[in-house]
Amino acid sequence: MQDLIIDKPDALKTHHKVTYLSVTFIFWAITFYLWQPLISLVAWYFGFELFYNHMIELGGYKEFANILLIYLQIIVLLGVIFLTWAKVNERRFRGKNRRKLVAVVTDSDVASYFKIDVKELKQLMEQKTLALDISDDRVIQFESSKTTKVA
Repeated sequence: MQDLIIDKPDALKTHHKVTYLSVTFIFWAITFYLWQPLISLVAWYFGFELFYNHMIELGGYKEFANILLIYLQIIVLLGVIFLTWAKVNERRFRGKNRRKLVAVVTDSDVASYFKIDVKELKQLMEQKTLALDISDDRVIQFESSKTTKVA
């Protein structure tokens, strides 16, 4: 089975590339931030004296306990919010199926949409490679496969 996802980063416009890279960077930064406790634990393992100084001698464990309590409260609050939202939606949409089936499209429908003959459409569907250009008013122009570059 062929992969249906088209992956051609070189075909993207510059502003799409910048947006993609920016969003990727932001999410990597968030991921790094979420892994920070584990990274700190590994760093603590290699620098136990610094940890001991800050957490035991200077009383950092008290602040850690306060922050841990705040984190726990936020986690519980978010859990309650999400469960409440799920229950509201469950009651709201119970027994209602709003999904609609996609209409079956025949070859003649496709041919009339693209303003070509059904016989020509069938010939085109049998070809292994096909290069075409579709204008805004749905007029198809076919190019010879010899001059077509494969990306």
